[in-house]
Amino acid sequence: MKRNYLIITILSAILLIGCSTENNETDVQEILPTDRLNRNNSETDLIAGQFTDSGNIIISETDGNLDVTYETEGDWIILETHLYVGSQEDMPATRRGNPKIGRFPYRTDHVDGVTTFTYSDLYELAINECTWVAAHAVVYNTVTHQEETAWANGDDIPGNSWAMYFEVCNFGGPS
Repeated sequence: MKRNYLIITILSAILLIGCSTENNETDVQEILPTDRLNRNNSETDLIAGQFTDSGNIIISETDGNLDVTYETEGDWIILETHLYVGSQEDMPATRRGNPKIGRFPYRTDHVDGVTTFTYSDLYELAINECTWVAAHAVVYNTVTHQEETAWANGDDIPGNSWAMYFEVCNFGGPS
């Protein structure tokens, strides 16, 4: 009887050790902060006047290059867009770190107002590379006649404004 008990105990220990192997693989999305987006059809809110969700900024990829789409919702339209895609160090900014949106490389006036606008073929993102995206707009509410500045939701850009940025990363895989 003692022998059977010893065999059962040893087999149980082996079974427990064999079943408790640790998975060393970590899903990349689990370790990324929420302000990082993958290049494949990701989006973040377009925040008007610091507090109002007026639409979305959508990141997509065409032939290996990033596309950034501004899209409003509800009664909002876009009057201006300003976009920077690149490294933090190269973003046009004042000495205090506030972005100079008038010097962003991509900017368009939408005189009659639009509800969607895309900048295409902006930046080729290498595998395991991340880049800053600072998407700014001037939006207008057609019902309340309220005009607001708007930023893509993300982390605060250093400085003393409410400007925000987010990162887009390419961790490989199908596009």
